[in-house]
Amino acid sequence: EKASSEPSPLEAAIGREALERYEAALERLQPADRNAIILRVELACPIAEVAEALDKPSLDAARMAVTRALVRLAAEMSRAHAPPT
Repeated sequence: EKASSEPSPLEAAIGREALERYEAALERLQPADRNAIILRVELACPIAEVAEALDKPSLDAARMAVTRALVRLAAEMSRAHAPPT
């Protein structure tokens, strides 16, 4: 019997939930952070294009902006997923 390449209902639900958390967290970020993530991660733009779009003075500055934005995104996703205290 061949395994299905389709996700199971549980896998689909977990994926959907993660995507919803990602999108909600992305909306809570500052516009510059959101743009950095969308350009680099979602659109897979080369770092030179990210630097130009974000008006960064160097490729390293653009890389750092993307890195910091991703750290903020991860924090937002964790915060939203944490159980209430």
